[in-house]
Amino acid sequence: MSDESTTSVKARSKSAGATPEETKTSSDYVLPMVHVRVPATAVNAGFWGGLAGAVALGAVDPPLGLLVGAGVVIARHQSTR
Repeated sequence: MSDESTTSVKARSKSAGATPEETKTSSDYVLPMVHVRVPATAVNAGFWGGLAGAVALGAVDPPLGLLVGAGVVIARHQSTR
């Protein structure tokens, strides 16, 4: 990577309020409208809780909930490879 592109990446990272080290290793999510960092564990708990709640309330049929859950697990496993 050239010095110019490295500088622009550092500048973008600093303008976003994060150091380059944080952007490489951070697994936090940033809420788009309010620019607040949310830990990945909170996002995961919210997703799985929401999916379970939708199945429990009958908004989503259980077989569909299982398929969505399995798809998410497979997609996350593939993206971490």
